[in-house]
Amino acid sequence: MHGSDTVIDWTRPLNGERVMLRLLKLEDSGWISHGTTNRKVTDMTGRIPYPNPPLGAELYVLTCQAAEANRGDRVRAIIRKADGAGMGMIGLHPRKDGAVEFGYWLGEPYWGQGYATEAAKLLLDAADADGIAPIVAGHYADNPASGRVLEKMGFAYTGEVPRAFSSGRLASAPCPRMLRRQG
Repeated sequence: MHGSDTVIDWTRPLNGERVMLRLLKLEDSGWISHGTTNRKVTDMTGRIPYPNPPLGAELYVLTCQAAEANRGDRVRAIIRKADGAGMGMIGLHPRKDGAVEFGYWLGEPYWGQGYATEAAKLLLDAADADGIAPIVAGHYADNPASGRVLEKMGFAYTGEVPRAFSSGRLASAPCPRMLRRQG
């Protein structure tokens, strides 16, 4: 990740109109397990297995916290402000090639309501303010809705469509790659 003159306090929540992005807590593992014990969700992620029992979700939270402390990942819980419900997770993950991978998942009850777009805008605006670039992403080819969210956030297809492993599928699937346009 590359910094700029602006300093973002990544420990503070990012607040939008309907959602808040905050640091993960071990206590989040219950709703994370519930939201990701759904093939429609896990099949669209690279790292989340199916099923994802509460102990597995605890390990996932601890792994994300360790990656934040040691590697500079920025992984946040997506919380609905109206009732405090945990809806999903969103993050930025440094890669060895200098790019930063953007990704998210949202529980099925929250699909199609603009929550993913709002959460993505919050995190990517903070990344822009912090000078984080380049930002890349991908989505499984059988998840065009995620591609539309990414396009709204300024990502464009690169033409690369590698096969990427999904822990939920226990298999690889086509994953079109995207690069976020700056400015």
